[in-house]
Amino acid sequence: MTNFKTTAPPRGPKSGAQAQRDFRERMRKKGLVPQQVYIRKEHKETLALLEQALRQLVLPPDILAMENEAMSQQWTTKALYDAINATEEFPHREHLTLTLEHGTDPSISLELASYGDLHVHLAASGEQVFVSTVLCHADQVDDRAGFNDACLRLNPHNPLSNIGITTVGDEDVYTIFGELSSRSPLSNIIEEILVLAHNTIRAAHELKSFIH
Repeated sequence: MTNFKTTAPPRGPKSGAQAQRDFRERMRKKGLVPQQVYIRKEHKETLALLEQALRQLVLPPDILAMENEAMSQQWTTKALYDAINATEEFPHREHLTLTLEHGTDPSISLELASYGDLHVHLAASGEQVFVSTVLCHADQVDDRAGFNDACLRLNPHNPLSNIGITTVGDEDVYTIFGELSSRSPLSNIIEEILVLAHNTIRAAHELKSFIH
């Protein structure tokens, strides 16, 4: 009796989609993550070289020097105002009203039309950038003890933001605030502003039963 050995038919070429999936899986196993960036088309070759360098566990000295230099630049309030005013990174930029408020301690006022005309204040001081907005005035709260308890319970669920009390003149005001290093990239500061705005809208909804 003759035994016939069967072989699997040759596989056809991989589809483009399958090749992409396989590539992403190889990158994931190396601990790499995708990051979308927008650049001028004439810089595509430079970006490709940077991408290869940034895949390494240890950065080349020239790239490391660039990273250290960027982190050593400390924001001032005026520099932040100029940067936010010029950037296209801010979502719905056309709905943002930006004002530099001069004084002993200058600050930036941002009116966010996309968040119900919410006013957010931003200031750089020393090693910190402070972001804050008013949640409500204390005299708007019916049950201060109950409201304080609800705020404390809500704080752990608010990423990057906290609820606190500050005194303006002789009046207590509940604020939502966050802070980050004054050496942070502009993109991180913009994220802090947007997350704080989202948290404020959420907190106002969660706490509305206490506020009149």
